[in-house]
Amino acid sequence: PVVHLWNTDTGASSHMTPHRSWFKSYSHHIIPIRLADNSLIYSEGIGTVEFQPEGGGQVVKFCDVLHVPAL
Repeated sequence: PVVHLWNTDTGASSHMTPHRSWFKSYSHHIIPIRLADNSLIYSEGIGTVEFQPEGGGQVVKFCDVLHVPAL
């Protein structure tokens, strides 16, 4: 099985991933994102990402996740 890691960042304003293939739903959505080093990158889309936790359990659904290829 393919294992995908999801890191939490309590200082982040949104859930973000560079992985377009993770999205169950997706729409084009460009917004600027300022990083901790003050640099600026852009999202390409927004949508829903679902994960099966390691070891089983219910599927976890993240809504309004930004697709940010530059991450």
